[in-house]
Amino acid sequence: AIDKWARVDNSGYASLDDVTQLPPPHRDSVEGFFVAETLKYLYLLFSDHDPVSLSDYVFNTEAHPLPVFSW
Repeated sequence: AIDKWARVDNSGYASLDDVTQLPPPHRDSVEGFFVAETLKYLYLLFSDHDPVSLSDYVFNTEAHPLPVFSW
């Protein structure tokens, strides 16, 4: 759905202005969290390998890996 509706030809991605219209019109902007968080989580979910050990790291809400501490 992201590639189908939010992708802009040869430019990356854009925010959608009205999702009730088909095709939805694009805005001339994209939220910063889209790349910083959404694409990072999608990469981690669908990557063929495990780039980060989930036994050693936990992700905060902004998708930053933080080391797991043992007490």
